[in-house]
Amino acid sequence: MLIDYHIHNHFSPDSESETEKIAAKAVERGMKEICITNHGETFLKDGGRETFTVEEAVKRFSACRKEIAETQKAFPNLPIRFGAEIEYKKEWLPLLKTFVDKMDFDFIIGSHHIVDGVVISSHHFAADLFSRAGEKEAYAGYFEGLLKMVEWGHFDAVGHFDIIKKYGHQFYGPFRPKKYKPEIMAVLLMMKDKGIGIELNANCLRDKCKELFPHPDILKWCLKIGIENYTMGSDGHEWQNTGLNIKEALQIAKDVGIPAISTYIKRRPTQHFI
Repeated sequence: MLIDYHIHNHFSPDSESETEKIAAKAVERGMKEICITNHGETFLKDGGRETFTVEEAVKRFSACRKEIAETQKAFPNLPIRFGAEIEYKKEWLPLLKTFVDKMDFDFIIGSHHIVDGVVISSHHFAADLFSRAGEKEAYAGYFEGLLKMVEWGHFDAVGHFDIIKKYGHQFYGPFRPKKYKPEIMAVLLMMKDKGIGIELNANCLRDKCKELFPHPDILKWCLKIGIENYTMGSDGHEWQNTGLNIKEALQIAKDVGIPAISTYIKRRPTQHFI
């Protein structure tokens, strides 16, 4: 089953895409279901800093939900789910919990983008960390933050699990998951205990590090410990990227032995065998 459960539209601070164009491209690429997952936070213009308030987020996401409902009428055969991507920041946690409780989401991605104050997923800022930190310091620091996010746990799936390699590979070479297996397994075991799933994020399959997030070895560890729910996402910020590389991600899922892909309604997963 082809799904794209990581898409940003113009209600996200980093996208200008119209929902109708997203839906049309999803149909063109054979998607059977999609989910709009905008960032909960907004971005300030002074060095990539982020800000979050419940009031602003509720207003913006309510407008997004209304637009999804209107678009759904024009695409009756393409379920369009209402989701969010929330950024882990310790000082935001009470606010994020209030926000999540106020909104009737179908699906929530938990993401970790910041290590030692640097946005490691952006080419504008990533070198600020990688040029001064050793590989062990940067990668172990990322997975430590990821573990704290999972301990909080008010989301459904971890997004782009090893995104630290997106630009890290330019400084340290290819990412080797086995070097960080203890740190990674601690996160995966916590996910298993909390019933949190994992995303197969296809955003960099053809550029940047040219790998799936997460590395197939990590997916094998997920299977070994019994993580049950797997979603797929393009992480598209332009409507043209909707569904991009999803077929390749599905093939990787099959190759490592993942038996099913999960969709969500009201944050309850349904598995579809592949």
